[in-house]
Amino acid sequence: MGVCLAWAAWAPAHSASGVDVDSTTPYLGIGINQLSYFDGAQAMADVVRESQFRGTDWSETPSVDAHGNPTQDFILIFSSNRFAAGTYTLVFQGWANVGVSGAAENGGAGPYITNKRYNKITNTTTADVVVPNTLTGNCWFNFNQTRRTSASTRSDGLSNLHFWRPGYPADGSVLFTQEFVKAMKKFHVIRGMDFVSANSNASVNWSDRTDMNFQGYVGSKGQPWELLVQLANATDRDLWINVPVQANDAYIRNLAGLIRYGSDGVTPYSRTQTNPVYAPLKAGLRVYVEYGNELWNSGPGFYGFGWSLNLATKYMADTTHPIAYDGALTDTYLAHRRWIAYRSASIGLIFRQVFGDAAMMGTVRPVLASQVGNANVYLSEGLKWAEGFYGQVRTSPANSVARQVNQLWWGAGGAAYYDSTTAPTDTSAATMRAYFAGLPSAEFASNTAIDATWSRGYGLKSVAYEGGPGPGGSSSGSATGSVELAATYNADSRMWARMKAAHQIYTANGGELLNYYVYSGSPPWDFVNDLNPGVVSDTSTVKLRTIDTIRMAPKAAPTLGTAVPGTVWFPNGGSVGVQFDGAANWRYNGQAIRLPVTTGTGGKAFSGMALIPIRAEQAGTYRFSLAMYPEADTQVELMINGELAGTFNIPGTCGGICADNAYATSPVIKAALPAGLSVVRVRPVNNDIWIRRLIVR
Repeated sequence: MGVCLAWAAWAPAHSASGVDVDSTTPYLGIGINQLSYFDGAQAMADVVRESQFRGTDWSETPSVDAHGNPTQDFILIFSSNRFAAGTYTLVFQGWANVGVSGAAENGGAGPYITNKRYNKITNTTTADVVVPNTLTGNCWFNFNQTRRTSASTRSDGLSNLHFWRPGYPADGSVLFTQEFVKAMKKFHVIRGMDFVSANSNASVNWSDRTDMNFQGYVGSKGQPWELLVQLANATDRDLWINVPVQANDAYIRNLAGLIRYGSDGVTPYSRTQTNPVYAPLKAGLRVYVEYGNELWNSGPGFYGFGWSLNLATKYMADTTHPIAYDGALTDTYLAHRRWIAYRSASIGLIFRQVFGDAAMMGTVRPVLASQVGNANVYLSEGLKWAEGFYGQVRTSPANSVARQVNQLWWGAGGAAYYDSTTAPTDTSAATMRAYFAGLPSAEFASNTAIDATWSRGYGLKSVAYEGGPGPGGSSSGSATGSVELAATYNADSRMWARMKAAHQIYTANGGELLNYYVYSGSPPWDFVNDLNPGVVSDTSTVKLRTIDTIRMAPKAAPTLGTAVPGTVWFPNGGSVGVQFDGAANWRYNGQAIRLPVTTGTGGKAFSGMALIPIRAEQAGTYRFSLAMYPEADTQVELMINGELAGTFNIPGTCGGICADNAYATSPVIKAALPAGLSVVRVRPVNNDIWIRRLIVR
């Protein structure tokens, strides 16, 4: 059921939390898992949303109708952990003999059903389910001799089944438990990747998706989009969505319409409604739009990798398609990197059509997600391709409006997970002491810096779609140790200091938004207490208390890059934080790096470049120049945070090859810098250039 309130059209984003990436305190997100009887979230007022229908023989594929309602006698599993004592309300359409099973803690009395009533006129059964003592382990209902309608003569199932927690109304006016809402409010963004089963969601058409009338466990189809929007509204928190990899344009347009206008539970509205059945995203909240999840990840369960790779392969030789605008591709994985960027950008452009230009990058924030630390060059290749293709108007492949990269995406980056230099192989005092002493390893800072340099170099925010510590977790998303081992580390008081330090490292190295993974259901990474599962949503575990501290503490000052006024040297491998792309080699006694101009049809987007992080204590106008070896007349672009600041016109004075001491200084370009971290890009336009250093005064 929906809440019938008047909802205004979208307004300029100003999250109810009052915090954004430019605030003085950190801006944080949290991932939520798929709803299930075993996820431990205790999120829903209606327990059926976290339950699973089974056949009477416990088979996982009972006969159901289009909305998931059983069409036979069945079992409903509603918990496999701990289940709170109290009086619950059971309601369903139809009639059945109902039994309830569950073992109470410490040998106490088990659950029972009382006050069962059937209204033949409305074909509705109601009952109280009394749980005298907290239950433990598997808990379930048996529904036998079911009669879907008053005229039924056989076991043909039921419909519209609900199981309301104590203290919550049985009319659907409250969707989420108060403790779950409290836990979500510790963060600023809610990411629903697992909630909508992004890794296995094979939806292509809008009709494939789960609608709000669906009952029970949704599996690979994911929860209804309306439910995720209602969670953002109930918590006053920004929303992060993961669009199914194979979804067609009509699906995406419907999804954008649902978020902007709401829906009737099946079909999105196309304009503002006075009384929507399911409300749109609340005015002032933001929506982050990500394509799939970890499409670079070929590990078990990450079906998006294969789906997106197949799509890339389909178009890689088609020069009328944007990913091959500069010629047919022969490298399948280059095509894959471009496809991810292409589809991510095109999804953002569909949202632009639905929401309008004024909403983009404020209310609607598309994100290009990649492998951490620009691994396998998913980030850099995607950014260069996008700048090359979208940077000018084209007829074939068509691009009707020239756009900068920061008009396609709001942010970009990889994950922000961090490990220790010591593996959590056991819970001995020595191993745990070494684990926390080495958490996080130095790689965390360098990976964050790489992603931040590439993202900011194109005018994007540096964001991590997922991250945090995961003791005992593997790279494929599974636990390499026992649940108890991971939970022991997560519940240790030393986790507080190390998580706090890691977030400061993340911020100091240019990170701006970190979505922690995950609230519940994945023991190495989750924020609930797996050592002692609760009967309501956890709100005060060590990791959640750490989030309280991180959220309120001032952000760390940037340490990435060279302080300016100052000089960035490029000797023997470059300065810390500088990223080189397309640089062939060092020359002039190891004092200069060659940035080659592109000779391909892709345009200057693919010329060699240096991305140089710098940090200014004060905003102001600065003077930029290059020390270089001018072998030929060369034009070199100077870009600051993705915007062209000017072009150096450098006359060649060496006649081909300069002497080692024959470097020269370019003319000066004056340009504004904000206070804090910026990334400068220098890139040749017409000839190769050998650059020795960047000078900022």
